[in-house]
Amino acid sequence: PLSEKYFLVSCKPTADSLWGIYLVDVFDNMLLLKEQKGYALLEPIALKKTRRPPVIPDKIDPTSKNAVVYLADIYAGDGLKGIPRGTVRKLRIFSYNYSYRGMGGLLGTVGMDGPWDIKRVLGTVPVEEDGSASFVIPANTPVSIQPLDAEGKALQLMRSWMTAMPGEVLSCVGCHERQNTTPPARQTIASRRKPSRITPWYGPTRGFSFKREVQPVLDKYCLGCHNPDSPKGRQLAAGTEIGDLRGTELIDDWRSVTPGNAGGDGGKFFSVAYTWLHRYVRRPGIESDYHLLTPMDFHADTTELVQMLQQGHHGVRLDRESWDRIITWIDLNAPYHGYWHEIVGDRAKKLAGRQAELRKRYAGINEDLEHIPVIPAEPVQPVKAVSRVEDYPVVKLVKQPFDSQAAKRYQAGIGNREWAVELGEGVTLELVHIPAGEFVMGDANGRSSYDARPCSVVTIQKSFWIGRFEVSNRQYHCYDPDHDSRVESKHAYQFGVHGFPLNLGEQPVVRVSWRQAMAFCDWLSHKTGHRFSLPTEAQWEYACRAGSADEFSFGALGADFSQYANLADRKLREFADNPYQVYSPLTKATKYDDWIPRDEHFDDGTLVSGKIGGYEANSWGLYDMHGNVAEWTATAFKPYPYNENDGRNQIAGEDKIAVRGGSWYDRPKRSTSSFRLAYRQYQKVFNVGFRVICEKKDSKAIVKAR
Repeated sequence: PLSEKYFLVSCKPTADSLWGIYLVDVFDNMLLLKEQKGYALLEPIALKKTRRPPVIPDKIDPTSKNAVVYLADIYAGDGLKGIPRGTVRKLRIFSYNYSYRGMGGLLGTVGMDGPWDIKRVLGTVPVEEDGSASFVIPANTPVSIQPLDAEGKALQLMRSWMTAMPGEVLSCVGCHERQNTTPPARQTIASRRKPSRITPWYGPTRGFSFKREVQPVLDKYCLGCHNPDSPKGRQLAAGTEIGDLRGTELIDDWRSVTPGNAGGDGGKFFSVAYTWLHRYVRRPGIESDYHLLTPMDFHADTTELVQMLQQGHHGVRLDRESWDRIITWIDLNAPYHGYWHEIVGDRAKKLAGRQAELRKRYAGINEDLEHIPVIPAEPVQPVKAVSRVEDYPVVKLVKQPFDSQAAKRYQAGIGNREWAVELGEGVTLELVHIPAGEFVMGDANGRSSYDARPCSVVTIQKSFWIGRFEVSNRQYHCYDPDHDSRVESKHAYQFGVHGFPLNLGEQPVVRVSWRQAMAFCDWLSHKTGHRFSLPTEAQWEYACRAGSADEFSFGALGADFSQYANLADRKLREFADNPYQVYSPLTKATKYDDWIPRDEHFDDGTLVSGKIGGYEANSWGLYDMHGNVAEWTATAFKPYPYNENDGRNQIAGEDKIAVRGGSWYDRPKRSTSSFRLAYRQYQKVFNVGFRVICEKKDSKAIVKAR
């Protein structure tokens, strides 16, 4: 078309005509413009004289071996939504070595339910105060980044990769920003300086290998006890805890393992130490929820291994490099192998040689990814473990403990014991009145938490109202309709279902930060005219115990909890699932398919978090104080003895917050009345929710009677 009425067409008007170009109009006129014997003139294009466009300079430099990444603001985008500015200190830069041609289907060979591909840590680069970063990367290389906090722990996991041509400047706005997001119209700190060079990670770039990077840490700090040749090791091996952390022993029954966990060629080369240690690491797995992860969802602090070591596990205090090696292993999804030839042998070396030849010719990269660099290692001097159970004096009260009937009589003495708050649309929140009193706070037996000693006598001066149940998703949605507690990812290779739901209406809300929980309390205060908050650690433990001095409100540590609490038990076997069906737990799962630490004695009937109030209440009518989901408190995590006048109940600055009660993911010893964990104020944790308290006008002061 030249206009609405004139057209250029290719036409052969008669059988004897040549194919020519004609000007045709809507008035049935047809004018021959050009025809030529021996040719068929087709597809005419009208030409118009125009100015020659400017020459765009090359964006690459073929002579360079590097490229530059410019990141305008790491806090922009949903990847770090809610993470305070200043939290990100560095970026961990790593690369991939994908499996070679003809090696498809190697599920679970790099690690147990671990990465699909080999990962290679390049090092770290700094992030400026304004969130900007600029750094040099090797060209023609798949690269991923992880934003790190001050402790070197990844705040988010990038599960994709990027690459740049030689000399190119690759730019992104932030952490998983929307595609139509534009960079901020400002000059950043990183844009005013030369790009940073990557600081290497303890030597040359290499494939991350458990036996080379992590096993030396175990040899130094762990083999004094976790070794079957030692008396302590034999004792551990007879139980269900970590028994053998030697890197010299390989698993011997790998053929029975399900593909996606440790199947294929790689599994037969996993060490026993690796198969033990990975159990205590929660991670995305080989095929987890494919939506953008909640920030810090798989932060190392949510991992039992890190929690144990932070508590000072039997006096073990890791040096800075050892911590970094453990943390990096966790952040990389707990791999075992660092080279493909360690999995499939010389076949990988042959293919890698051809790959190296092509990379050198066409990408200018002279590197053999199967070459293991020699890094001199100093002799390991094992550290001897010491007991952390100090001989603290026994603390007792004349009036504690008291039995269930006494607890109910004591509660009845304060009058009205129940109160329901309307949240809207027929949704209510029930509270229970708890009498004032005194109790012994902490872990008297030293069996559950090093951080819960020494014990002390604590006085609850006034009675208070506390939620009968943990706040449910349905209740929380009255405040924030858009909140999603999401799912807990399954293990192994999956079809159709990528996780077990945590977002059902009657399940307790999770993945709410402490700040969000406090905001809910503020909303509830404005709605009702009464002051709502979270319980202090003392209020929470006092309400949980309901007069009991045992580890649980219903008994001692070995008690049958199946009627009272949703804890880690036999039911968690169902995480060992058949990967080729939507949901079909393996009937004869090996210990390499079925690895979540748990109590095998009981089965509470619930896989992940269950409906609030699904188990028996304690003597004061409170449900799920033990298990289901852990709960935020209003107390900063500080050493014991507990003292409410030392500022711990006035949260400030960088204070971490105490979390209580344990969850469906925790064994009994991690769910006692005294067990404590700590998370950051802005952290959204997969198994942490909350319940509220209210100190109403009819709260009654304690009457001391000894």
